[in-house]
Amino acid sequence: MNKLVSIIIVNYNGAEYIEECIESIIHQTYSNWEVIVLDNNSKDRSVDIIRKYPFVQLIESAENLGFARGNNDAIKHSNGEYIALLNNDARADRDWLQRLVDQLEQNEALGSCGCKIISHYEPEVMDSAGLLVNVSGMSRGRGRNENIRKYEKTELILIPSGCAAMYRKSALDEVGLFDEDFFCYCEDTDLGFRLQLAGWKCLYVADAVVYHRYSASSGKYSLFKTYLVERNHYWFVLKNYPLSLILLNPLYTLRLYFYQAFSMLKKQGATSELISNTSKKDMIVTLLKAHRDVWGKMGVMLKKRSNINAIKKVDNKQIKEWMKRYNISLTDLFNS
Repeated sequence: MNKLVSIIIVNYNGAEYIEECIESIIHQTYSNWEVIVLDNNSKDRSVDIIRKYPFVQLIESAENLGFARGNNDAIKHSNGEYIALLNNDARADRDWLQRLVDQLEQNEALGSCGCKIISHYEPEVMDSAGLLVNVSGMSRGRGRNENIRKYEKTELILIPSGCAAMYRKSALDEVGLFDEDFFCYCEDTDLGFRLQLAGWKCLYVADAVVYHRYSASSGKYSLFKTYLVERNHYWFVLKNYPLSLILLNPLYTLRLYFYQAFSMLKKQGATSELISNTSKKDMIVTLLKAHRDVWGKMGVMLKKRSNINAIKKVDNKQIKEWMKRYNISLTDLFNS
């Protein structure tokens, strides 16, 4: 067992932390790896820093391709049987690769593995242990802001976080890569769900540890992020959910909006934090643009849905069971 692992890093203005990220790879106990960094037209010194490492395959884009296409382009240049994603604002423990490879080698039913992702700023606090999904289509890190000791058990989960994960290349060949229409946000939810629909399992590996600066490269709250999350989570639902859950989605959406409005009135949660830094008018305009663009690519998403259904190996009853088992409440979804 010494299969090649292709480590994929998408970088955008990561001069502050990309060196620490790459150094953490150099010190891995698992030695058979290659590193491919796609730079999304950074304007800082990060490309010069990356060039100091001659073993890194650097792909320089003339534009910001986003997280989805950035990863896809890098993966297409890879040679590994396993694909490991690592955010540029994250650093991996020495045994990170070894722990993940061990699990994929031992269980051929696994299409992916998630990691114990810990806050860089508070090392006793979880960033995520995979992703949970609300029936509305919104997702969030499992265990976010909880104590790390609650997540010591290696167990099956639904979806790994794209911040740090390992995928079996043959599984990606079957279901496809990230949806480039998403640009960024929700693309890891979409890919992880597609893998499950195709019959692949996902394992949370508790002793594969990564430390992450949450939203360091993308920003915690912004109207652009709000637009992408709003648009993309509807596309995720359209592509992957059973028809019955799609038809009920307007009700789930209304409940979600009422909850957000209530949170703003109480000045609590992520929505309140965002609205404090922008105007209500701008927020409404952003949401309307997102809904406009959801409908603008409806035909495209329905075609993708047809392609997903063609390789689907689970029934709708199983999907609804996932929505119960891996559900996240609105309260947890919008916690800061």
